[in-house]
Amino acid sequence: MRKAASEKLSKSSVKEFYETQMKEAVIQAFDLLDEPAQWDRNFRRTAASMTLSVVYGHPTLSSEQDHIVRVINNFTEGLFNAVNMGSHLVEFFPWLRRFPGR
Repeated sequence: MRKAASEKLSKSSVKEFYETQMKEAVIQAFDLLDEPAQWDRNFRRTAASMTLSVVYGHPTLSSEQDHIVRVINNFTEGLFNAVNMGSHLVEFFPWLRRFPGR
């Protein structure tokens, strides 16, 4: 996986992403001018779209409500909630470690 990532994201191959980056920058600038209060949504859409375009060759995502963006955002939100301090009862009640996982 590391070899594939280093080949795809090397200094020489990153130049191929210029057109995609410019397209995403224009869309993001338009979205920020259109809805400045929704800046966080626009950045999430841009990050997901850029990543999917570069890594998987997926076309540009036009909306933050796109199914793929929602799946990615739900996953990252769940991941961050799972690793936050105090999100598991076992942190407050250490004796719960002795119970089975189910």
